[in-house]
Amino acid sequence: MIRCERSSLPPDPAVTGLEPAEDRRMWLDRRYRGLLVAAGLKAFDEVMATSQGRCLRALSDRENWRLELHHPHHPPRGAFLKKHHVRTWATWLRAQVGADPGETAGRAEARNVRRLTADGIAVMDLIAFGERLHRNGRLESFVLTRELTGYTPMDHFLAGRFKPLADRGSGRDGDLRALIRRIAEITRRFHEAGYNHRDLYCGHFFIKEDAPGSYDVKLIDLQRVQHRRRFRRRWIVKDLAQLAWSASRFHISCADRIAFMRHYFGVGKLGDGDKRLIRAVLAKQGRMERKLGYGP
Repeated sequence: MIRCERSSLPPDPAVTGLEPAEDRRMWLDRRYRGLLVAAGLKAFDEVMATSQGRCLRALSDRENWRLELHHPHHPPRGAFLKKHHVRTWATWLRAQVGADPGETAGRAEARNVRRLTADGIAVMDLIAFGERLHRNGRLESFVLTRELTGYTPMDHFLAGRFKPLADRGSGRDGDLRALIRRIAEITRRFHEAGYNHRDLYCGHFFIKEDAPGSYDVKLIDLQRVQHRRRFRRRWIVKDLAQLAWSASRFHISCADRIAFMRHYFGVGKLGDGDKRLIRAVLAKQGRMERKLGYGP
């Protein structure tokens, strides 16, 4: 069954190993300092104010941007920027008493990137993050990560790479089974290390096929990732149900799903405890379908 273990990490891995920017409201990976300076993004306010890229989504409390960072001595590099901005009674009170910003969305995702990397789970590279609590209680933060060039979200990858079930016939696709095994192994390792994602949909696995049937996979969208030592079954069930719901029913068969669970549990034959967890996952998936409709 799923174990709870992870490597020993410093108290705040979000900051450990990063260099502070000049204004001390921003921390960055030293490998990207020259790139950020050349792009005019060397300080917190510059990052929060930038509009040099393409806005992918703008909500009341956050924005998602794709940037292209230019340097005179290097080719351009793509990056993704998440900006967060909220103002609540709690943030206003913290500002009035002179407290620090507390746990910000930017810091949370930066910490998860570095923790997961330390625990051997492949994710995107962290370039920088920053946070600031204004005197009026407005709390701002950001996280900047490197674009996964050459990778495709798994939901798009399935549709573009593999034949629909109606055209596949009765035979197995060995390359598809190799991908299913790889995703199951990553999910197992993620849960064994004590994490749950809370948004573990297919679109948050990014795939690059290095050779036919050989896949490099990275996990993204890590802001809501949690680490728990107890009472984790509910969250594991939720993760697996989200993954099952979002797996294309036009490309993933029942036999493929069973194969995923065998690889997830690391067994050739499912035991009674494995089957109990699967029934809980199917029940959760059914509730999602009633609420959200059938997946892709």
